[in-house]
Amino acid sequence: MQRALVFILANAALFQIGWFVCVLLGSFSAALFTCSLLIMHFYFSPIRIRDAISVVVAVILGIVHDVSLMQLGLVEFTESSAFPPLWLNCLWVLFAITLNHSMLWLYKRWLLASLVGGIAGPLTYLAGVQLSSAQWSSSLVEVVPIIVGLWLLILPLHRLLCLRVERYVYEFHSI
Repeated sequence: MQRALVFILANAALFQIGWFVCVLLGSFSAALFTCSLLIMHFYFSPIRIRDAISVVVAVILGIVHDVSLMQLGLVEFTESSAFPPLWLNCLWVLFAITLNHSMLWLYKRWLLASLVGGIAGPLTYLAGVQLSSAQWSSSLVEVVPIIVGLWLLILPLHRLLCLRVERYVYEFHSI
């Protein structure tokens, strides 16, 4: 098998494993798995700068997304804090390192990314809350439309922000 294909398949598989580690095992295991995977990922990734930008943008968007859900009174976490739990932030990191690799086929297509994000994003949130220590503090009739609306925007917005930051970084480096 070609090295690039192995990397893409490993990227997809490790994200799925990481999702379960984060949701089922909590913050300590999530941080350990995520840090280990990031070290491996950045060792093998052919596009380290692009991936680093993707991670930073995803974590910022993820915190804004999750804090918004918390402030709207839609979701509660057992960890009492103004910020989402570490395991949830780790999920955003793991998600970010798939976007330029195993999810690139989707990520490059703005409209398709929006539509798939509007379906898959809420479904993963519903599953994550069901399996984790989080709980909905409002009815799903209120929660789902808001999460769908947010996820219709998240992937295209992430792509737009990453492209802008990349252009700035590469222009700055060329001086």
